Amino acid sequence: MSQKNTGLIENLVTQFSSPLDCFRELAQNAMDAGSQVVEVWSEFIPGDDYIGTIALHVDDFGEGMDEHIIDTYLTQLFSSAKEDDLTKIGKFGIGFVSVFALEPRAVLVQTGRGGEYWEVLFHEDRTFTKTRVQMPVEGTQITLFLAGDIQRYNELVQGTRERLKFWCAHSETEITFEDRSQNTDAFAEPERINQPFGVEGSCVTRVEHQGTEIVCAYQRRPSYGFYNAGLTLAYSQIGEDLLGARAARFRHIGFKIKSRYLEHTLSRDTIMRDANYDKAMRLLEDAVNQDLFGALVAQLESLVAEDGWAFEQMQAYGELCNYLAREPAELLKSIGGRRVIRGLNGSALSLDELYDAWADSGRVLVSEQPSELCAALERAGSLVVYGRGEGGTAAASPLDAVNRLVDRFVRLRYRDTLGSKIRSALKVFGVSNATPSVLVAPEDIYLPVVLDASPPEVVRGLIAHASRILRDAGAGYRRMTTCQIGWSAGDEQLFVVGNKLSSFMARPPVGAARGTRSLEAAVNRDHPHFTYLLEVYQSQPELAAYCLAKSLLLSQDRLPSCDMSMIEAAQA
Repeated sequence: MSQKNTGLIENLVTQFSSPLDCFRELAQNAMDAGSQVVEVWSEFIPGDDYIGTIALHVDDFGEGMDEHIIDTYLTQLFSSAKEDDLTKIGKFGIGFVSVFALEPRAVLVQTGRGGEYWEVLFHEDRTFTKTRVQMPVEGTQITLFLAGDIQRYNELVQGTRERLKFWCAHSETEITFEDRSQNTDAFAEPERINQPFGVEGSCVTRVEHQGTEIVCAYQRRPSYGFYNAGLTLAYSQIGEDLLGARAARFRHIGFKIKSRYLEHTLSRDTIMRDANYDKAMRLLEDAVNQDLFGALVAQLESLVAEDGWAFEQMQAYGELCNYLAREPAELLKSIGGRRVIRGLNGSALSLDELYDAWADSGRVLVSEQPSELCAALERAGSLVVYGRGEGGTAAASPLDAVNRLVDRFVRLRYRDTLGSKIRSALKVFGVSNATPSVLVAPEDIYLPVVLDASPPEVVRGLIAHASRILRDAGAGYRRMTTCQIGWSAGDEQLFVVGNKLSSFMARPPVGAARGTRSLEAAVNRDHPHFTYLLEVYQSQPELAAYCLAKSLLLSQDRLPSCDMSMIEAAQA
C-alpha cells in the first residue's frame, strides 16, 4: 500500500467523533445493499489471564458482493457505485474504513453474490487476504475481532447500543442488537433499535412532502435532527450548529426532518449545506409557521373553552401561552381575533378585545383569584384576564406567560397604530414612544366610591365650569360629579375614572390612548387640592375652574397646546 494511501486511510479512520460510529457506517452500507434487516450482535470469548477475544458482528441480508465488487469497491477507496443514486446515502465509498477506528486485531468479511462466495480477512496492519469459499453466504457478514477483558467487553456493548440508538433509531430498515454472551436464552428476541419517527413536546405536528417528512413541536429545551432513510445525518440541541441565522426562529421549537435529498459532509460530522438543505429548511419553516402555529392556536382555543379548570389545565394554559408569546410578531398579530385568552370568569377572550380595553382605559385588568371587586367589574362590563396579578406570590407561576403574551400583543398593536413615521418623529425630538404599562391588578387601581347625590351649589358650579373647559379643549368627560373615596385614599387621589359612574372607579392612567370622551369622572371632594380650589372659586371662578380642568387631564404632558383654548373657555 502506498504511503499516500496509508495517510489517506489514517485520516478517514480518525475522522469520526467516536470509534463506535463505525456501526452507523456498516448499517448504512447494509441498507444500501437492500437488506431488510441488519443484525448487530456481540460475544465474548474468554482467553488466558482474563484477556479474551471480543467479537462484534454486523450481519445483513442484502445483495452481497462478488469478486468484482470486492476488488473494485471494498478494497479501493473513493470508488462507489452509489453516485447519483438518491436511494443510497453512502456515496463516498469510505464507510467500511471506519471499522479500523476500533483498532481491531482482524476484520472478517463473509459475502456472496451470483453463486460465488468469498471471505476477505483484513489484518491488524490493514493488509488483507481474499479467499473463495464453498459455504453459501447470504448477504454480507462482518466481524470485528478485538482483544480485551470482560470489562472492556461490557463497555463496548453499552457503547455500541448507545451509538446505534443515536444514529439508527429511525432507520427505515429494521436494526437489532443482541449481547449473546449475556443473553443465553435461545428463544429471547434481540433488542429492536428502531423507534417511531417523532418528537416529544406540545402541539406535535407531522407534515409530509414527496421524499421529505417533518415532525415538529414546541419544546422547553428544543433539539434538532436531520435524517436520510432514517439514519442520523446531524443532531444537536444548539441551534446555531445546524441552523445558523435561522436559529432564532427555533429557540422554542424542536424538529426532525427526514429527506432522501439531504446528505452529510464527507467527514460525517454535520449536514451538507447545499440547495437541497435550503429547500428542506423552507419546507420546515412553512410547516412551523402554518401547521405547527395553527395547532398551537387551535389547542389554546379549545383549552380556553373548557369548563371546570383544575391545576393541570392552568399549567397547560400557561405553557401554551408562553410558546405563543415567543412567536414572530406577524404571526401573533394575525390571530388577534382568535379567542385564546381566558377571562377570570371563565369566558373566552380575544387579544383584539384586550387591546380595545387597553385603548379605552390605558390598562388591561388581570387577576389570578376571584374577588368581590373582580365580580363587580365584570358585571359592569369590564374584562378581567385570568393571569398573574401583581399581588401574587413571588414564586414563578404558569400564568406569568399569560401576562407576557397580552403585554406583547398590546405593544405590537400600539406600535402599528402609532405608525412608523410618528415613531421616527418622536425619536428625532427625543420623546419616548414606549407603550405605557399594560396589565394591572384591579386592587391596585380600583377604589370604592360613594358618589355625591346632591352636592352643594358651589361644588356643582366648579365641576360644571371645569367640565365645560375640558369639553371645549377636546378632552372632556361624558359626565362629571364629586364623591368620597375609601381605602385610605381620601387624601391621595384627586379623582377617579370609569366607563360609567359606579361604586368602584379607577385611579387615572398615566396616559389615555383614545382620550377621555368615553370615560366618566368623579372628583374627590375631600382632597386638599379640590377644597383649596373650592375656596378660590368663590373669588376667582375662572382661575379655579382652569386649574381644576388642568388637573383632570389624563394626558401625561397636560396638553400644553390647549392652554390658550382652555383659558379662553374659562373666561367665557
